[in-house]
Formats: sequence, structure tokens, C-alpha cells
Amino acid sequence: MDITELLQCFACTLDHNAAVRTNAETHLKNASKVPGFLGACLDIIAADEVPENIKLSASLYFKNKITYGWSAGARQGSNELLDSHVDPDEKPVVKDMLIKTMVSVSKTSPRCIRVLKSALTVIISEDYPSKKWGNLLPNSLELLANEDITVTYVGLLCLAEIFRTYRWKNNDERQDLEELILNYFPALLNYGANVLFQDGKYMNNEQIGELVKLIIKIYKFVSYHDLPFTLQRSESFTPWACFFVSIIQQPLPQEVLAISDIEVRSKNPWVKCKKWALANLYRLFQRYASTSLTRKFQYDEFKQMYCEEFLTQFLQVVFDQIEKWGTGQLWLSDECLYYILNFVEQCVVQKTTWKLVGPHYNVILQHVIFPLLKPTAETLEAFDNDPQEYINRNMDFWDVGYSPDLAALALLTTCVTKRGKTTLQTTLEFMVSTLQSAVGDYNNIMLDNALQIESCLRIFSSIIDRLITKDSPFASEMEKFILTYVLPFFKSQYGFLQSRVCDICSKLGSMDFKDPIITSTIYEGVMNCLNNSSNSLPVELTAALALQTFISDDQFNMKLSEHVVPTMQKLLSLSNDFESDVISGVMQDFVEQFAEQLQPFGVELMNTLVQQFLKLAIDLHETSNLDPDSFTNVDSIPDESDKQMAALGILSTTISILLSFENSPEILKNLEQSFYPAAEFILKNDIEDFYRECCEFVENSTFLLRDITPISWKILELIGECNRKPDSMVSYYLSDFMLALNNILIYGRNELKKNEFYTKIIFEIYQKAVTAEDNSLDDLRVVFDLSQELVLALDDSLPQQYRERLLADVVGSILTQKNELKTNVVFSVTAFNVVISNMITEPLITLQYLKQQGCLEIFFQTWITDYIPNYKRCYDIKLSVLALLKIILKLESNDYSVLNLENLVPQLGSIVTQLASRLPTALRQLANQRKEFSSSGFEEDTKWDENFLDVGDDDENDDEGDLTEKYLELIKNRADSLDFVDGYDAKETFDDLEEDPLTGSILDTVDVYKVFKESIANLQHVDSNRYQGILRHLTPADQELFMGIMNA
Repeated sequence: MDITELLQCFACTLDHNAAVRTNAETHLKNASKVPGFLGACLDIIAADEVPENIKLSASLYFKNKITYGWSAGARQGSNELLDSHVDPDEKPVVKDMLIKTMVSVSKTSPRCIRVLKSALTVIISEDYPSKKWGNLLPNSLELLANEDITVTYVGLLCLAEIFRTYRWKNNDERQDLEELILNYFPALLNYGANVLFQDGKYMNNEQIGELVKLIIKIYKFVSYHDLPFTLQRSESFTPWACFFVSIIQQPLPQEVLAISDIEVRSKNPWVKCKKWALANLYRLFQRYASTSLTRKFQYDEFKQMYCEEFLTQFLQVVFDQIEKWGTGQLWLSDECLYYILNFVEQCVVQKTTWKLVGPHYNVILQHVIFPLLKPTAETLEAFDNDPQEYINRNMDFWDVGYSPDLAALALLTTCVTKRGKTTLQTTLEFMVSTLQSAVGDYNNIMLDNALQIESCLRIFSSIIDRLITKDSPFASEMEKFILTYVLPFFKSQYGFLQSRVCDICSKLGSMDFKDPIITSTIYEGVMNCLNNSSNSLPVELTAALALQTFISDDQFNMKLSEHVVPTMQKLLSLSNDFESDVISGVMQDFVEQFAEQLQPFGVELMNTLVQQFLKLAIDLHETSNLDPDSFTNVDSIPDESDKQMAALGILSTTISILLSFENSPEILKNLEQSFYPAAEFILKNDIEDFYRECCEFVENSTFLLRDITPISWKILELIGECNRKPDSMVSYYLSDFMLALNNILIYGRNELKKNEFYTKIIFEIYQKAVTAEDNSLDDLRVVFDLSQELVLALDDSLPQQYRERLLADVVGSILTQKNELKTNVVFSVTAFNVVISNMITEPLITLQYLKQQGCLEIFFQTWITDYIPNYKRCYDIKLSVLALLKIILKLESNDYSVLNLENLVPQLGSIVTQLASRLPTALRQLANQRKEFSSSGFEEDTKWDENFLDVGDDDENDDEGDLTEKYLELIKNRADSLDFVDGYDAKETFDDLEEDPLTGSILDTVDVYKVFKESIANLQHVDSNRYQGILRHLTPADQELFMGIMNA
């Protein structure tokens, strides 16, 4: 390998000229296939004279080759340069050179170290557990003994990656870890505490901080998922815990506190040491020293030791940290505050530790929770300049990273939910007192006071569900509170207070206001916030959510009905500005509520929504094509989850618009036309996340029209093109595509019989799905659903080669599962239905095939004895009645003899009669299901539950014991029983065969009684002897059922 030439290639990959870069990448691709390439990369990285940017380029290329090529099962990258595996003969050399290279560059090229560490993680995770890197541990320990801390750092990196391999294993799976802990953890702790930390002596040295951080993370790796038995002992736990506490308590040096950029300060290694020390102690408490639902990690002796010998003293440390932080004596990073608050929250949940926290609740509320919920300068800046960030962080939509304010809210809600008798009254009194002192003149509130008001209202917003619940002792006070302290801020000069009022209103839907002025005030306030052009996005968004809450309120609805179109236009504008599914949900409800008023604008609405969807979908598609390995770290990869949720929401809204035009077929066709570009983009670009919504649209449009329009046929063609691609995922998402395919087979069956082009598309989808690797029984169930629908739709127009393939596949599966046909009911009945469907069209050919494959006897034995007597679904009953009638009518006496079914003939009349007689009951049940689905929701009847609110309050309920612990014990005892295993009942029943009341079937329009009567009459005419034979073998009860059907 020519190092000079390779060095030039890496230099050229950084050239501004695209042609030069492309040429260099081609040379690298060829060079990477030559043995020795990875070693040459490491030589370049280690060379002192090579510029830093070229070293980094080589490091990234090396890392990517290792990531994609080291493991035989490694995923292939979208970058073709990476699609090759590392030569096994080169691996030992690479491993040896990698450690040496990292030592070499640790002083001069820290960015390269960070990149190479990713490669190190891959190699160790693959080779260390499989014992392919035997000298890694001794080599790492040897580096650890070096006096040069840059060398020691590499040794600790290796050790950390070694112990990372044990992170997700249970103790039973990692017994060798116990020996490693016994042999090396005492020395590791001594090195960290007495050599590196030395009671904070070197806290101004970031390199030493990195070393200490690695030691703390090593402890995290081995204790995160399960707690090694060695570390459960007091003689091991206590010194480690003391080490963590000493780091937590040690003040940061002035040099760190002087860093003005808080984000930079938080990344200081010593700040991270504090974070991980807190995280470890919290994890030990939360997972191993608390009462929980599972017995899996229940270590009673460790739990007792932690709670009795450590927790009380550590809680004092926590309170001391909180107190100093609250008075400004101590700076804590967001991450540290997050873990401190999580720790306190865990203490609230546990009965024994609540005694320690409860007396301090008022102080925690006033001096921790309240100040954390006040907007900071950064928050106010985000409100004005980055509204999306403000919304995500301050309107409680989701947790974002280590957010102390959200941790404070979590602590607050846990307190009022679990310990409400002690905390809720106190919280309410504090809010009222603070609001009274902060408000003064509503029209002239100073900013400091406004921030206090925002904090109080955010507290109220978070606990409102406990205050307004039906029969809550505070419910009667809430109307006055809302009128006095909430609604006036609709007119506040501060946008963040307007936004908070709207947020609170969005949570008042369950309240039945006695004073009509409240609803009127909410309507005026919400509409003003939504439509005032001077308002910011957070105000408009929360106003839209409040509108959604009250949209079905009669008084609110009546006023809103006069402004439907401009309000919808405003919502569309908001949807375009804010990438989230939140507004899509509002629009969906709005369309459903005001469908009639919006009908004249339906097509225009659809066009606008499709354009908004395409804008998002194009961005998502472009991002998905980025090579993740072109980013130096995972944080650099764009997070497009907001766009994705917004796009999904828009698609759901398009379906709502479609459904509102149920009685307007021409408009429905226009809406299909408008939606087509969205479907085309989804299917042509294989955007799997939207397959279901696309097919739902087709399902609904075809159902409403009871027809397959040219647009729907074009979408089927797109599905076919998508399916033919080598890497197609249509088979994987077949259950989603069935939404569309089912209706195409129902309403397009006449066209399918005439047009083999479309039939071939559906058969190809089936063919690819049935041969997919690793098909589970549930996967095959969906495939066989498609198979039987194809048979029923095409009837006698089904090409013979298709029928042969469909029968071969299903009979093969039945024979494979022949011993589980009574237990795997859902799969087996579905598979049998494919055969039964073929009997309806070609009974003799189907039965002959069963006999040829040695499946006839087991099929009839299972069908007649086990399945038919237990059928409950209309579909199963109809299908089998039709098949039995065809067998009775179409087979000759000689056919029965050849098939060895003579003994079945006398039973057929009784079987088909009894089965047909059960159809009315099944139809009534299905009709009731459909009625339930179409009924208007449910009545909310949530009541105040004092026991739930205050489980285990020792000061008030000690005699009754802790209800939480009793409940947890009950759950654990049930989990230990054999009632269920991982939530799955191994033996299915016919109740598991669900009949979707909203999904149609080809048999829906078949009048089975009419077919029954016509078939029997025909039999009587063409073969009176067989007809008489059937009647002769009917019991008196069966004769009565038979005559009832014939006379129906």
C-alpha cells in the first residue's frame, strides 16, 4: 500500500473542486479493497507531519469502514465506498495498531480520538465478548499504569468499552464480570479517588476530569441494567458511594464558574463527573432500592442497606445542594438538577422515603419548583425569536433532554398525584398567595411579576386535572379561581401569559361551567389570540388547542359557526408555520365539526393540505438520503420527528375532509384527484412511514364511492411498481396495503376479471409477500387474507396457474403447522379459509389437490370437528356454508368414493343446516359492533379518588398500610403466576378471531339463505336421491332448522 498516494487521496477529498473530490473517492474505493488499507490509514493518522484536517478525514473513513465492515452481519451503508468487509487476516493488525495510534494522537489530535473511539467501540463490542481480543484487558491495564495521563486516558477508554459490553446483560449472563470487579474495581476506585480526584485537588485540570468521568461511567455500565452481586455488598457499595458523594459535594473551581457560556461550562469534564455521580446514585435507588412492579431486580439486602445506611445521609446532601443552589451559593448544571429532582421524585413515590421528603414539600415548592418554572432570559428570547423551541420546551408537549423545569413539573405532579392530601391544598394556597401579591393592576404588571405569574399558572396547568376532577373537593372553587386569576390574562401585554391562559383553557374541556360568562370570555379570548396579527406563534398555537377543546361546546360552537372559513384558513396558515401534528389534530376536529360549512371549499382545502404535505415529505426524503456517517457525531444528524408527525397529521386531516363528503360522489372524485400527488410521491419514493395513511385514504374513498376510479387504479399501479423494486418493503407493510387492496378486490372485482394487468399486480404482491424471509404466522395470516380475497374476487376468472400456486402455498403451511392447528387458531382458520374459498369456485379440483398432498383427511377432520362448531364470525360462517353447498351440489357420487369421503355425505346436510342457522346471531352481533363504533364517544366520568390520590400517606393512612405497596405486591404475584407469559396466551380461541365492523368483505352482499334455498332446490331437481338422502339423515331438530331456512 503506497502511503504517499493514499495520503494524497485523503487530501483531495477535502478539495473545493467536486471533480477532484469524486476522483479521490474513486481511488479510495479501489484502495480500500486492498489488504493493508486500514493499517495504512492508521499510519497516516499517527504521523506527526500530517495536517490535522487530513488526519480527521482518514479517521472518519477508517471509522466508517470499521462500522460497516468489521462484523460479518454489519449493515451496509448507502455509501458504496463502505460496502466491503474487513479482511479477517487484517483484523489482528488493525486491533494492535488502533490502540497504538490512539496513544500517539491523544496529545495532539483530540478530534481524531473522538472519531477513533467509535471504531474502538465497534471492535470491542464484536471481538471482546467472543474472546477474539485476548490481550485487550492486560494491554489496557498496562496503559493505565503509565504516568502520562494522555496514555492513561486511552487505557481507560479501552476499559470503559470492555465494561460497556456487559451493560445490557443480566447477572446470570455475565458471571465472568464478578471476577473482573473483584480483581480490578478496588484498584480502579483507589486510582480515581486517591490519585486523580484527591478531594478536588486537580479539579482545574480537564484531562484528569476526563479520566474520573470514565471511571464513573465504568461503574454505570456494569450497574445500569443489573447490579453485580459483588457491588451489592456493603464493603463494595459504601466506598464507591462515598466517592460519588465527594465528587457531588466538591465545589467547582473558579476557572470553571468563570465560563460565561453555560452550555460550554456544562460540558466541562468535572461538571459531567457530578452529573454521572448523581445519575449512578439515582439509578441504584430507582432500580434496586425501591419497591417496583418486577421481582427481577429485587435485591432485598441491598435495598435495606441503601435505604437504612445511605439514603438518609445522602438526602441531606441533596437538600444541601438544593438550598445552596436556591440561594445562589452554588451553580448546578441542568443535568445535575435533573437527576437531583428525579431522586427527590423517587423518594416521594416510596412510602419509607416520603417521610423524609414530606416535611420539606413547602420549601421544595417555593424555592425549587417555583423558581425553575419561571421563564429565564433565554426562554423569553426563544418566545420572540425561536417560537418552535419555546413551544416544545415550555408548553409541556414533550420532554427535551435534561430539562430541570420539566423534571420540576414531574416532581410536582407526582407529589399532588401520589401525596395529594398533604400537598394539593398547600400548592393551591401558594398559587393564590403568589398571584395576589404579583398581580396588582392587571393593566400594568412589571416583568418580574409577570414571570412569577407565569410560574404559578404553569403549576396550575400541570395539576389542573386533579383540581377539576369530578367530585374533587376543590372543584367548587375553580370557577372563581379561573375567572379571577386566569382569564384576565387573555388581555395581558405579555404574550407568554396569553399563551399560558390558552394552554390552561385547552385543559378545561371536562368542566361544566355554571357561569355562562366563562365560556363567552374563553371564546372571545381564544379567537382574539388566534386572529390577532401581532401575536406570536406560541399564542396562536395554544389558542388553536383551546379552540379544539371547546369546539363541541354548544355556546362556543354557535359563535364559532359564524367564522368557520376564516378560522380554517388561519389553521391552515398555522399548519404551514408550525411543523407538528398538533395543528393537524385541530384541523381534523374542525373539519368533522363543521363539515357542512366547509363543503364548498373541500377541494381547495385538500389542495392546500397536499401542498403542505409535499413540502414536508420532500424535506424528509432528502434528509433520509443523507449518509449518517458523514456526520462526526450523532447530535449532528437532523432530527426530523416534528416534520414527520406534522406530515402524518396532515394526511389524517385529508381523510377527515374526504369523509365529510360521503354523499357527494363527484366531489369525492375531485378530492381523489387532489390527493393523488401525495400518494404518487409516497409510493414512488418508498416513504414507508406514510404507507398506511396513503392506503387509508384509498380505503375510504373507494368505500364511499363503492367504486374504483381511474385514480385508484393508478395508485394500484404505483403500489405494483413499488413492489417490484428489489428492496421493496410492500411485503413488510402488507397489513397497511391491505386497507387499499381489500376494497380494490371488493369494488373492482368486475374490472379485475376483465383486466389481467391489474390482477397480475395483486398476485405479484402476494407472491413476494408469501416468499419473504422470516415470515411469522401473523405475517402469513395477512398474506392468506389477501389470497382468499383474490380467490373470491376473481371467482372462476382466477387463472389456473394462480390457483395452483395459492393452494400449494397454503396447503404447505397447513401441513407444516398440522400439530398446532387447534392452538394457533387465528392463523389456522385464515389458512383454511384460503382452501375453503377455492372450494366455492372449484370444489373438485381443490379436494383432489388436498388428497394429492396428503392433506384431505386432516383438513376435513379439523374443519368439521374443530372449526365449524366454533365459528362466530359472519365471514367464517358464510364462507363455509357456501363451500359446503358447492360440495353437496357439484360433486358426483363417484367423486366422493375416489376422495374417500363417503362417510362425510350423510353428515353434510346436518352440518350445513346447523351452521347456516347460526348466521342470524352472528349478523346481530356484527350489527351491534357497528352501532357501537358509530355511537358518539363516551361519557367522561372521572371521579376524585382519595385513595389513589394519597396512596400511602403515612401521616394520615398508616393504619391501613401502604396501598401502593399492596397493589405492587398483587401485580408481582400475578406476574409470577402462569396466567400469561409476556402478555401472550399460548393457546388462542375463536374469540381471538376478530371481525372488523368497519371493514367490508366480498361476502357482505351475499344472501346465504337465498343461496342455500336455491342450491337445495336445484339439488332436488337434478338429483332427488341425494336430496332425499340429505333429508333422511337430518335429526328432528335439524329438520326444523332446515325447514325454517327454506321457508325464510
